[in-house]
Amino acid sequence: MSLKVPPSKMNLIKFRRTLTFLRRAHTLLEEKRDILLLEINRRIGEASKLRSELNSALREAYRNLDDAASVVGTTGIAVAGKSPQLSFEIGASKRKIMGVTTTSLEVKAMKKTLSYNIAEPTVFIDEALASFQRSIPIIVRVAELEAALVRLVEEVKRTQRRINALEQFLIPQYSSTVSLISSILEERDREEFVRVKKVKSLIERRSMKGAKP
Repeated sequence: MSLKVPPSKMNLIKFRRTLTFLRRAHTLLEEKRDILLLEINRRIGEASKLRSELNSALREAYRNLDDAASVVGTTGIAVAGKSPQLSFEIGASKRKIMGVTTTSLEVKAMKKTLSYNIAEPTVFIDEALASFQRSIPIIVRVAELEAALVRLVEEVKRTQRRINALEQFLIPQYSSTVSLISSILEERDREEFVRVKKVKSLIERRSMKGAKP
């Protein structure tokens, strides 16, 4: 469906320029969408790999806790668990991906303090704590990836809506309008050419009649 505008050369130039701009915008949006999809797929793959590593680390940690419980009992585990043994700091920074702001997280410092006091200290508790400690950077990275994925997916949806609007409405409208204006102007030019030709022919005939003796 074309837009209702006066069919003039000025409007033809204006609408052609706008149509060129819309087509260029469509290309750029498609490129943006494709890059975002690549980023999403990369992060999904990394998050999947990290979840597998995290599961392995946590399984190891809980196995060590079970082994420790078999030595010091659940009471000993509870005593150890009440003591603050692991502390860490997380740094955050902003990063833009194709205009999408994401947050990068990093575990900057991690301290392990063995402050529990039980009758029979066991290496299994230390090993469990070490396993949990190894899990923390993975948990932080997975959280970062999943938060970024939410934002990237939202931006892909937003970008796709714009692409659809250009493909289904704006570009067809402006393309149809340009074609219609061009057709009308070409028809006017043909009519003007015929009119001028007739006038010229009429003038020539009159000139020939006036030139006869």
